[in-house]
Amino acid sequence: MRMAARFLALFILPVLLLMGAAKKTVATAKGENEDLILTVTLYIDPTDVKQAVGSDLDGHYIMADVKVDPKYGKDITIDRDDFVLRSNDTGEKTTPFAASQIAGRGALIIAQSEEKKKKHGWSMGGPVMIGSGSGAGEDDKDKPAPKMVNGEEENPLKKVLEGKILPEKKTDQATSGLLFFPMEKQKLKDLELRFGGQENRISLRFKP
Repeated sequence: MRMAARFLALFILPVLLLMGAAKKTVATAKGENEDLILTVTLYIDPTDVKQAVGSDLDGHYIMADVKVDPKYGKDITIDRDDFVLRSNDTGEKTTPFAASQIAGRGALIIAQSEEKKKKHGWSMGGPVMIGSGSGAGEDDKDKPAPKMVNGEEENPLKKVLEGKILPEKKTDQATSGLLFFPMEKQKLKDLELRFGGQENRISLRFKP
């Protein structure tokens, strides 16, 4: 019996150690300014994205579950462009995408090089990929290019996203919703979410 107990302990201990060392993919942070309280839960695992919207969005997005709670009955304006997600590891930063950018006609499929991640931005024609250093050259030949997807029919995922994404509006009531940032392969400890202008900014860091 003692031998059996020892073997069982030797088997269970490594399993527990592995569980303890498992990668943390969800974290919550909270902050406030003079006008509102902001609570954000960040999800970096595509599996969590799939559970929320029925698609993992090909693993190209980090999802934030956001609650904006105005103080003292104040009217505040919720604008998704006031949210910026930044990687303090790569310097990459981005605002969240709208449903039409993620799953609409002409939506951009984002591809990133293993060697060098890219930033995301906008042109007048829609979302574009922005390099983080040198211009076009020999190094660009082996990098996967973004692909445009044009469909005859409306993507049903777009409606799902529209129903879940944080609404843009003026309100004095607590409002919740999701934000999807075109960023991938990041660690929670390296991510920072900024909200608002410099004078009244909320900056959140996420501890695994």
